[in-house]
Amino acid sequence: MTTPAGDAAPAGDADRLTQEALSHWYVRLLANGIPYQDASDVIPRVSSWRDWCSLWIERAALREAEAEEMARAGRRFSAAEAFVRAALAYHFAQFVYHEDLSLKNKAQTKKVACHTRALPDLRPRGERVEIPFEGITLPGVLRLPAHAAGAKGGAPVVILVAGLDSTKEEFYTLETEIHLRGLATLAFDGPAQGERSNLPLRPDFEAAVSAVVDFLASDGRVNPGRIGALGVSCGGYYAPRSHAADPRLAATVGVAGFYDLAGCWADLPALTRQGFSVSFGNLSEEEAGERAKEVSLRGILGGVDRPLLIIHGEKDRLCPVGDAHRIVEEAGERAELVVYSEGGHVCNNIPFLWRPLAADWLAEKLA
Repeated sequence: MTTPAGDAAPAGDADRLTQEALSHWYVRLLANGIPYQDASDVIPRVSSWRDWCSLWIERAALREAEAEEMARAGRRFSAAEAFVRAALAYHFAQFVYHEDLSLKNKAQTKKVACHTRALPDLRPRGERVEIPFEGITLPGVLRLPAHAAGAKGGAPVVILVAGLDSTKEEFYTLETEIHLRGLATLAFDGPAQGERSNLPLRPDFEAAVSAVVDFLASDGRVNPGRIGALGVSCGGYYAPRSHAADPRLAATVGVAGFYDLAGCWADLPALTRQGFSVSFGNLSEEEAGERAKEVSLRGILGGVDRPLLIIHGEKDRLCPVGDAHRIVEEAGERAELVVYSEGGHVCNNIPFLWRPLAADWLAEKLA
């Protein structure tokens, strides 16, 4: 198999699911911190989708061993970044992979362990937190830039909302853009995500986001009047919905979210439909298609009275750009829309455009 360029489908002899995964997510790996060397070395060796997870676990173990060696040598900061690289490789080993759940769970566990090892020595440092939610907790990572920690009234903070089979550990490269602008971040695993993948996907994900807002409002280091949110992909549905439901969110960005999941269902990649089926509670695809009808912004966004920014790519093949227009039209005059003509799903092929824009916009609105 040859390494695909851009967002084009890869050539070669991989099976259909692998071809599908790479055509949609190759640029996602690169945008979120997988080194080009790893992508260009591992991907050509994937001859079957069943091999995907084990090959990436193998690569992640190599990156983890490098991190351990740096740590033993006292190279704390280098080791922290290396542990993040290992965590990302473990993460992408398991994402939308359901062929061998024991292998998927192994990758999930190792991902969390490596990321947690990195937190104390990241710049800014990270802190693992547990957010009370309906009798359990949602794990999260809070990071406060040093120059923001002493801000009058507490630091402005952005809640990062992941998508389907994404997790808090995938936000490392995006967090950097936000921290550079003096904002803190809190990334977390909600229902059907990461460490809480045992919980079913909830159309009313705003309940989880509001629990995060409760948690932040009680933390004296952040400003309860300057809380924003940014969600990507399925999180691009969760974030606007949460913005409409919780007036404590002062400003929100939704990236590549759908307006109505059922409207996208038939055209979603097979791996994505499988992922939703599992996240809904191990339903059949037909049953999941029925549940998808509950995942909608219809009638939710009217009268939003705080800033909302929707970002989308014209060439998004998972979520049609028309959904972005519908979100903004329903949300009304406080909503803004930015569409990149060259952008794919989550504009992962142009992160250097949309991420600075979103971070600048949030810094301005949360000032």
